[in-house]
Amino acid sequence: MTIPRLTSLALLILVSGCNIFQTRTPQPPQQGRSDFLPPTSPNIVVQNLQNAISDRNVINYVACFSDPTSGGRNFSFIASPRAASQYQAIFQGWGVAQEQSYFNNLISQSSTSSSSALILSSVQLVPYTDSAYYSANYTLLWPNKVASNLQQVQGNLQFYLGVNPSGSWSIYRWVDSGTSDTVKTWSDLKAQFSTQ
Repeated sequence: MTIPRLTSLALLILVSGCNIFQTRTPQPPQQGRSDFLPPTSPNIVVQNLQNAISDRNVINYVACFSDPTSGGRNFSFIASPRAASQYQAIFQGWGVAQEQSYFNNLISQSSTSSSSALILSSVQLVPYTDSAYYSANYTLLWPNKVASNLQQVQGNLQFYLGVNPSGSWSIYRWVDSGTSDTVKTWSDLKAQFSTQ
């Protein structure tokens, strides 16, 4: 046997043994962690918001707010009185785009060594036919990248929720207020990270 025939024979054995022309089963797509539940009730919307904060998931965070393009109402945020007077220009016309920008900035400036959490207490839910009022005291814990510790804001939130024609609930109005003049509220955190 000549060398070209040996090479051809070895190549033929190698090719037939490897099945390089045979299709293979594709790998499943990579998916990030997602605890987003279909928002079929006001409580699920709030749970989705808490999960989005814990997961640092901007898409799920923004999905908690009303979208007029899917039949929902326009979203508005009313800052706590102290923050509203201190950061008046920032909170004028605050909507979903500003929520997304603030949350993106917050995530990018945060430490990954600690987890974040939204803790709610004194919850009050008043349901209506196609809307609901949700009120709670909150503590938002967020890991600070610069100081390497948890940043904490506290206050009271009031969510006004509505249901769109497809049956999905979302927050269309958010009113923030402080429980103390000395403690920073969520509004202060939004103002801090809105222009980063």
